[in-house]
Amino acid sequence: MQTGVQLTLLLTLTIAVVYGETGFFLSTRRVQENPQQVEAEVEALVRSSFYAADPAVLAIPRWLGNISSPEISAVVSARLQQQDSNIFSVDLTEASDETEIIDSVASLVIVLNNQFDVPLDRILVVGFAEGVHLAGGVAVKVQQQLGRQLSQITALDPSSGKDLDHKLSQADAEFVEVVHTNAGGEGTWEQLGHVDYYPNGGQTQPGCSTDSCSHERAFELLAEMWSPENDFVSARCGTVESLSASSCRWSTHKMGQKEEEQPASGIYFLETRQSSPYSRGAYFISFL
Repeated sequence: MQTGVQLTLLLTLTIAVVYGETGFFLSTRRVQENPQQVEAEVEALVRSSFYAADPAVLAIPRWLGNISSPEISAVVSARLQQQDSNIFSVDLTEASDETEIIDSVASLVIVLNNQFDVPLDRILVVGFAEGVHLAGGVAVKVQQQLGRQLSQITALDPSSGKDLDHKLSQADAEFVEVVHTNAGGEGTWEQLGHVDYYPNGGQTQPGCSTDSCSHERAFELLAEMWSPENDFVSARCGTVESLSASSCRWSTHKMGQKEEEQPASGIYFLETRQSSPYSRGAYFISFL
């Protein structure tokens, strides 16, 4: 019996070494410059700057990304500019197993909901590149465990997801919004959410000469998407092939904006500038 226990322990330790573990860093306005490393358990959160009355944001970076990844910095900065929040940045430096990542992040959501009474509609999950699909997997796991869906996933230039078991879909959360800025390059053309935005056609962004630049533009737009001054006026299009100012029907809906009722599902086109402020409003009015 003792030998069996030792073998089990050895196997567990070996798996931990091979796959690594998912880490979490908490940023709030009180510790914005010095994120606190936390664990998905009550004591660690009580000892941190976590404040249960504030909404929570879970930021999932690209594969093997960490708190130094620019997409994480962008989420933290953009959100804390607008409101007090608990932002949990997911550190994937040592994590290489998709199931472990999803289980770990989902366990944090469940602790927030069960132990601190943070409603699921006060928890936003934001993913970038491969992190988009991990976010979808987390949402599915949460629903399996709690019997209720997460309210929203914000997906920033998702990768194809071909090397992952879970691919984001609109079934993963009550509302899934997707921003495509490098489709056909480091991102995908595939419509994955309730609303899929394709700024400037979704493939190449103004001022960018590389795929990486266009890919990362997705999270650079966040600050304006979450701002009350958001002017990312969008036009609803019939197909990806018809993405243009003249072929789509302009609306009053703005990218990143969720009113009391979610916007009409579909594909949206908008134009941006090459630097901040990126928004340009609507430049072509059509009554197609």
